[in-house]
Amino acid sequence: MRNSPDCRQATRSPGAPGRRSVRGSSAGPDRRDRKGRGEGLIWAEVWVEAPDERSELIAQVLRDAGAGGVAFTGPLLMRRSAEAGAAGGKLFPEDTPLTELIRVTAYYPADDLLEGRLLSIQSALDATFGDRPGAGGARPSVSVARVAGEDWASAWKQYYHVDHVGERVVIVPSWIEYASAPGEAVVRLDPGEAFGTGQHETTRGCIMALEECLRPGATVLDVGCGSGVLSIVAAQLGAASVVGIDIDTVAVSVARSNVAANEVADRVAIREGDLACDIRQAFDVVVANILADIVIELVPELRRVLAPGGLFICSGFVDKSVARVEQALCAADHRMIRHIQVEDWVTLVSAAD
Repeated sequence: MRNSPDCRQATRSPGAPGRRSVRGSSAGPDRRDRKGRGEGLIWAEVWVEAPDERSELIAQVLRDAGAGGVAFTGPLLMRRSAEAGAAGGKLFPEDTPLTELIRVTAYYPADDLLEGRLLSIQSALDATFGDRPGAGGARPSVSVARVAGEDWASAWKQYYHVDHVGERVVIVPSWIEYASAPGEAVVRLDPGEAFGTGQHETTRGCIMALEECLRPGATVLDVGCGSGVLSIVAAQLGAASVVGIDIDTVAVSVARSNVAANEVADRVAIREGDLACDIRQAFDVVVANILADIVIELVPELRRVLAPGGLFICSGFVDKSVARVEQALCAADHRMIRHIQVEDWVTLVSAAD
């Protein structure tokens, strides 16, 4: 029944191709590029600097040009990570000005198509932003540098670090050795796989909500699971069983690999399919890190997939969209119980009365 006109599709969490990208998602070519073409190629490191509020639109332009993922960096982002206890803040000297400019980076093959690709990216930026000024009072523009294939592995890894989220959760890149402290819930991910690394504000908000609200032994549904990071977090925090669902075949494969790597396959099942068609049970907690409009479309389905008194955790939108989401939830007899804001991004928790 997949893609039936009567079934509303589950939407990928931020980080999915065609959707918003994730802070720290892979800046380079996708897995097939790295494994299939070899590391002897020359890669073009392409970046655009702009204020934070424009970074998501720029990321989408880079994805549309064929990037397997993007990375977001900048002194302000790194300093915030350092203040939260992450080692990444040391990438910039202490006297670096705390500007609001974010560098959005992607990698492309430095082949005969590169020049046309760069022109296409610049044209898309011009069309997106028009005459609105960007960094330094100018429209966002493309910068490029070449990276030797043998340097690729270390080039993209520089964007990732051990990331403490909330009180207990620690996101650890797969190649980093990390000795966990008592009580920590450690999630190991390979950011090079893309589809979500836990560093975007929306994912962090969902993790914080799970920390606060998830009771041991609960059942959890993760809508648009992407990399599976929220499904894994829920299991590490004590959920008895978790179902993650996504319409993207590659995302499902990546999520299953991450679930296996974190040794939670006995409690986490990843499914490919549509929420409206493929979920036939009710859960104690439903989490959806998606877009505001899709959250609103999802609300009617909650009566079917959320147990009485269950909790709905949703994110993927900025504060200006909160009123619309809350209105839809209240109309469905939900009681708002938590509002978490990380920068401009909001996570809401509601209870089904």
